Amino acid sequence: MAEQRTPSTARRASWKPRLWRWHRWLAWLVVVQVAAWVVGGMLFAWLPFQAWVKSSESVTKPSATWPAGWNQALARAQLPDAPVLSVTSVVTARGPAWHIRHAGIPDTWLSATGAALVPPDEATIRAFAQSLYRGPGRLAAVERLLEPPRRLGIVRETGARADLWVARFDDTLGTRIYVDARGGQLVAVRNEAWVLYDFFWRLHVMDYSTGEDFNNPLLRAAALAAVALVVTGIILLILSLRRRAARSEVPVG
Repeated sequence: MAEQRTPSTARRASWKPRLWRWHRWLAWLVVVQVAAWVVGGMLFAWLPFQAWVKSSESVTKPSATWPAGWNQALARAQLPDAPVLSVTSVVTARGPAWHIRHAGIPDTWLSATGAALVPPDEATIRAFAQSLYRGPGRLAAVERLLEPPRRLGIVRETGARADLWVARFDDTLGTRIYVDARGGQLVAVRNEAWVLYDFFWRLHVMDYSTGEDFNNPLLRAAALAAVALVVTGIILLILSLRRRAARSEVPVG
């Protein structure tokens, strides 16, 4: 006995091929991004964040304190004739110093005595980097970079910061210490674990420039497409189960 189709059954049958096409095309659109979300999530869960990504096991970041008599030293300092926006105590390759931001003119760096801070040279950077490093490797190279290269196509280890010294160590993770070429303060500590983490983080949030925009249109569109993929899959599953149930109820003549 042939299966008799009701109008509602016929309508469902006509919708099913469309849903399959939509589901298939949605799958092609989001499969790569979904894979990036899944792989990135696994990496974030398993990669030791503080020990490896933040290099806490291999580098001790300096803590800045205000030197004794700082107010008198600043009072004696010869500052540019421009409004001061901020005064920050920093640790530099040449010792404690102040980083002073002005309105409309370049920043000023002063030593603890209030004198102009001399930019660090290669020997000073070597000594500074070795004083921060606690890992098992050796200092392999020190070089000055006007603009650090991109890694894996989209990763920028120091963001928009340029004109830096970098001290490279030959440990397993390839630790790199970046120091500002003008002021001599620590800018960033990077390694291969950080590069991998940042690469998948940018893929995860779909912000390939800064990796900080969680609400960009591309991410929203991909999220909606992924939801639509799940919804169409659920509808197709329900239609398939209903059809199987209807077939099982048809008596054999």
